[in-house]
Amino acid sequence: MAEKPSKVEEIKARSELLRGHLAEELADPTSETVSEEGYQLLKFHGVYAQDDRDQRRARKAEGRPPAYSFMVRAAIPGGILTAEQYLAMDQAAEALGIPSLRITTRQGIQFHGVHKTQLKPLIRTLNQHLVTTWAGCGDVERNLTACPAPATSGAQRAMQARAVELSRHLKPRSHAYVELWMDQERVWAWEAESEPLYGPTYLPRKFKTGITLAGHNCIDVYSQDIGIVAHPTPSGEGIEAYTILAGGGLGKSHGVAATHPALAQVLGEISEDRLVAAVEAIVTVQRDFGNRSDRKYARMKYLIESWGIERFRQVVEERMGFRFLPSRPLSWEALDDHLGWHPQDGEQGFLGLWIENGRIVDTAAVKLRTGLREVVARYRPGVRLTPQQNLLLTDLRQADLAKVEAILAEYGVEPRAHRLPPVLRHAMACPALPTCGLALTEAERVFPDVLRALSRECERLGLSDQPISVRMTGCPNNCARPFTAEIGLVGRGPGRYNIYLGGTQSGTRLGELWKDGVALAELVPTLAPLLQAYALGRRAGESFGDWYQREGAQALAALKV
Repeated sequence: MAEKPSKVEEIKARSELLRGHLAEELADPTSETVSEEGYQLLKFHGVYAQDDRDQRRARKAEGRPPAYSFMVRAAIPGGILTAEQYLAMDQAAEALGIPSLRITTRQGIQFHGVHKTQLKPLIRTLNQHLVTTWAGCGDVERNLTACPAPATSGAQRAMQARAVELSRHLKPRSHAYVELWMDQERVWAWEAESEPLYGPTYLPRKFKTGITLAGHNCIDVYSQDIGIVAHPTPSGEGIEAYTILAGGGLGKSHGVAATHPALAQVLGEISEDRLVAAVEAIVTVQRDFGNRSDRKYARMKYLIESWGIERFRQVVEERMGFRFLPSRPLSWEALDDHLGWHPQDGEQGFLGLWIENGRIVDTAAVKLRTGLREVVARYRPGVRLTPQQNLLLTDLRQADLAKVEAILAEYGVEPRAHRLPPVLRHAMACPALPTCGLALTEAERVFPDVLRALSRECERLGLSDQPISVRMTGCPNNCARPFTAEIGLVGRGPGRYNIYLGGTQSGTRLGELWKDGVALAELVPTLAPLLQAYALGRRAGESFGDWYQREGAQALAALKV
């Protein structure tokens, strides 16, 4: 007997291809939010309903409803924007009184604090500049990630073009999006309405794909449902083949022991012309066999775990109509975060800027948003968003670099990445409180203080030049990929965090739970003895994660805290 579909599955089934009653709910002037059904369907349109959790208690005591707003997520394949698109997004936020743009770890941009009446003007403006929010969230292929570095070879150029093509191919075909936000104004040439890939209930859960060149893993390819590794031709001017990985996913649920992070496994290699067929086959296997009764187990990693990789490969091959070839070995160079100045073509180059927690905002000390706006408006560079929440200004003339750096410095922005402490440079955090409904505790708002205290400790111990990847989330849902970091701080409850240790900067290994429920104020004091032992006992060139794995968790558990 088949298990009963979850509540979300029932909502999707009766939604008429993601329409539901969204038009009526968004037009309703008596409410600042939407129903539970509307909440679930809006995610497919790139919109999350939220409320300000800092105000919940006081407003409830006053007999007032929560302070509702929405988060809007732009889906930007590979994080590639023109100067005009970036300025349009910045201006749209300015017009709506939104104080910041936030770069996501999947190379999109989020607008926080959008009111219901502002949704349609914002989304229409984005689409007028060919930036969509469609499938930014929801049980479909999310924003497809790709190494964002400007092409210095034909292979790099071909890989990034493939990312854009594949992203378009995997978009839902429902007309609901253009009907709702553009009043049926056809920005793209849509096919006759149907969902040949997804079907009427779409996928059991969110689905993530990333593509990169062999040797370069800035996208954390093993964390993806589908990881695609492009192998260049001998000349380096094209792509010869792809290695396909499947089953990554780093989220879990506290208190549900069977949920866990997982790294993608190798399915095999395919020729360049078979990429779409392979991806479609994997997506449809998840569509047809993924868990639709319990969303905690609905990601594809659990299907692969229950079947085993060999059976999963066989079913995918049957749908593709051809077999995977044995994959060549994969190896990864040191993680390149693309920060600093890099040559591009001829006399051009690109400048990678560190954006703390991905938040493009003006503060009293650093006018980042204003400085970026002036540089982009004056020099019209390309803008690329990275999976580390940073930003690249591309196609800059070498002759203009000093002027660009001077403008940024005038606004307090440090353009030279080598001046950043490595612990800050390689760090990431999720937004968490006050708006994320899943957050158990703080992340982005407290992370800068934690990082700077950790950086001071590293400096005291002679580790000031040692890169250590540190990531923090307010819950175990993986928005900043803490489970592959060398130090992962995962929200456990109000003011408390689980500490995971032993991952890698290249994203090839999961960390292990080292301490459970550590108070925020005790995070750095708890890590300090460990860092001291690392400083004294590391081998030449040994990373913190590798040292931890060599020493072993049991031996290190007894360190005095």
